[in-house]
Order: sequence, then structure tokens, then C-alpha cells
Amino acid sequence: MQQLKIILVRPRNPDNIGAAARAMANFGLTELALAAPFESDWQEAVSVWRREASVSAIDAMDVVNSARIYDSVLEAAADCSLLLGTSSLHRLKPGRDVILLSEAPAYIAKNAGKTGILFGSEKTGLTKEELSFCGAIINIPTREKQPSMNLGQSVAVLAYELAARGNALKPAAQREEHEPKLMEIERAVRQICARLQRESGPHWGGEAQARAIRQGLLDARLTRAAMTALNLLLK
Repeated sequence: MQQLKIILVRPRNPDNIGAAARAMANFGLTELALAAPFESDWQEAVSVWRREASVSAIDAMDVVNSARIYDSVLEAAADCSLLLGTSSLHRLKPGRDVILLSEAPAYIAKNAGKTGILFGSEKTGLTKEELSFCGAIINIPTREKQPSMNLGQSVAVLAYELAARGNALKPAAQREEHEPKLMEIERAVRQICARLQRESGPHWGGEAQARAIRQGLLDARLTRAAMTALNLLLK
């Protein structure tokens, strides 16, 4: 199976963190990251799992104990060359391409590097800013009267889909070059915004422009050679 990282953004409920870890263990996913979690909740999640660990939870404890905490989405996804967000889309208009859950394995297979999958806070989901780091949005089809899902359940459904279609998660053979990691793209975004501010005034290169530039670079799917050329141009 291709490298996958599950990233929980601003999680609040320790039970949900534990449920997500259990679902990952159920379907063979091992890399869990938390971006800007409520620290007390994370510590509670670990202590609860350690206290209540049983034979069925031992494998999940491996996921919990190896999970890493980061200050931001960008830091959590720094080693990923593709980032996918998850959203019910009932609170916002998508600013990225939307793929159905059933299409996710084939979409991920096109990426030769590590793929990160973002799950937003239980209260608000992912923000526009957080989604701007994503190449696309995965949508789990749900009924209109109840569009949102519990965080742990969402991770379980997605993990099942990826595990069930594991054969489709082989890296695409036709892609010879690894795409730049997200951190490299973000470095270029900051350089472009800085140049815009120097040459066109401080009203350029703000949050909205940065989001648009970031999305444009992600959509371009730059090769390593193209990224090198862009870096030379920005010096």
C-alpha cells in the first residue's frame, strides 16, 4: 500500500482521537498526526487508551504512541507531496476539485510520494485556508438531512475504502519524477507574495492572493525540474 498519513486538524474530543486510531489500526494505516490539537484532550486520549487497553486495542495503541503533534497543517504535511482534504461541503463552496470517496484510491495512486489526508475539527471542519493546501477534496456521500459525520467514523469509512481497494494504491508507473513536497510549494508561495509586495505594493500578496497562488501551483502538479526552474526564477 502507498504511504498514507492521517492528519487530524484541531481535534477536540479524546474519544474521537482514539476512535480514529482504532480505525486506522483496523485497516492497516499506521501514521497519525495531529495539527494544533487541544493538548489536554490529546493527553486524555492517550491516558484513556492506556487505562482501558485490551487485546483488541493493542494494535491501536501502536498508532497512538507513534502519533506526532504539530503546530500547523503545513508542518504536519511537510513530508507529503499530495494533500487531500475531507469535507461534507454543506457549509462552504468548494474552492478545489471534489472527488467522491470511491474515486479516492485511483486519485491517490497517481501520486508517487506520500499522501496526507486532512480531517477537520469536529465543530467547524476544515477552513478555506486549510483546504487551500489540498490538491482536492474527498467527499463521503451522505444524506442531505444529516450531511456531517463523526470524526472517528469518517476516518473509519475512508480507511476501509482505501484498504478495500488497496491494489489501486500502487504508485503510478508512468510518473518518473516525484512531485515537490508541500513545504517546497509553500516556500515558493511566500517568495512570490514577497515579490508582489515589493513590486506592486503591500496590498498584494495578502491571504487571498497567497491562497490563489498556492492552489494554482498545486493544480499545476509541477515536476522536480519545473520546481527547480521556478526557484531559480524567484531568486
